[in-house]
Amino acid sequence: MTFQDDLLRHAEQIKQRIPHVHGEEATKQALVVPFLQVLGFDVYDPREVRPEYIADFAKKKSNGQMEKIDYAILLGGEPVLFFECKAVDAHLDDHDTQLARYFNATPSVKIAVITNGARLKVFGDLQQPNIMDPTPWLDVDLLGPKPTDIDALKRFRKLDFSASDVLALAEEMVYFNALVPFLSTQLREPTESFVRFVAGELGVAGRVTQKVVERLTPIFRKAVQAAVVDHVARSFDRPVAASEPPAAARVPSPAPTAPAKGATGASSVASTGTPAAGDASEARAGVVTTPEELRCFNLISSWVHEVVPAGPIAFRDSKTYFTIHQANVRKWFVRLNVTKTPYWVSVRGVAPEEARRLAPGLEVVDGGQFGDSRAVLASIDELQKLRVLLIAAYDRETRRVADDTESGSDEPALTN
Repeated sequence: MTFQDDLLRHAEQIKQRIPHVHGEEATKQALVVPFLQVLGFDVYDPREVRPEYIADFAKKKSNGQMEKIDYAILLGGEPVLFFECKAVDAHLDDHDTQLARYFNATPSVKIAVITNGARLKVFGDLQQPNIMDPTPWLDVDLLGPKPTDIDALKRFRKLDFSASDVLALAEEMVYFNALVPFLSTQLREPTESFVRFVAGELGVAGRVTQKVVERLTPIFRKAVQAAVVDHVARSFDRPVAASEPPAAARVPSPAPTAPAKGATGASSVASTGTPAAGDASEARAGVVTTPEELRCFNLISSWVHEVVPAGPIAFRDSKTYFTIHQANVRKWFVRLNVTKTPYWVSVRGVAPEEARRLAPGLEVVDGGQFGDSRAVLASIDELQKLRVLLIAAYDRETRRVADDTESGSDEPALTN
């Protein structure tokens, strides 16, 4: 079972236990301790997990008791990670003062967590060494962790934990999370300072006056749109791997209930090259890639690249369904029909039970010949509800291919 599977199973346990958890101590035992076990720590070994950790500098509280951190994770005899716990119904935004005092006075600790069992906030010392940052670099909803959260939490596992690696990830996430909205805003409504910077870099406008900025701003918007369209178009033109079988051999017979696209005309296909045989050409005849299918592909592609910026993704169309895959069509992870109702999206590598958890609010059934799970959509707009599921399917396909490569096995022909 993978870490992702363990974490999602833990999320289900949290949901089941929350109604029965009252107070901080119950939160620790029912929610936080199991989470530490998911990370691979031996919660029964005080050499590894030290509950009620008291440092030499600890102060006495008004009731005469010493200040304590709920859990200190020790490696090599030194604390490297602090966990401060609050009751499951407590808000975490006003409870990090004590955590900061312990963090700032313990040089060996570079990562500190405050959690109520259902949510956790992770702090580092990115701004100033040995001084806990005032804002967390990671804020995770454990009831429904996003793929990016799961990937980040993998770094906290006992076997993988390295404070320097975690801080490197923290720095990357801080910059990435700041850059994405900034660039998105600049691409839609560029600020004057940004346009001035671009104009200065181009060196074609001479002195960049206010009049030049006003003239360049709409041109900048159009140029950005053209560049994005060109980038997407070039990604469609990636050649198919030489090992890819003919299209006729790849496309299974449609199920009786599956809607046929049935359109005629030239096909618009990503990641396709010269047909391997004459029957492949016949199989491709009459395929038209619709604007709705391209809209879905662009949306799914943007979600994937938020998580895996350089991740390969392309599509291949057929009369029955639209396939989205990685390096070649053997590595597919999504099939969909958005041309005739009922609309549906099928994924590979995620069983229906898990798919229902990752796509709440949608009807999810067994995928049958179209994949492992299939979600029924009332409209294309409901594709947004599948974001987490589709990214998970992409990740599963990446790991499946990696596992096949490591074991030396040939990649199997498509059977779904």
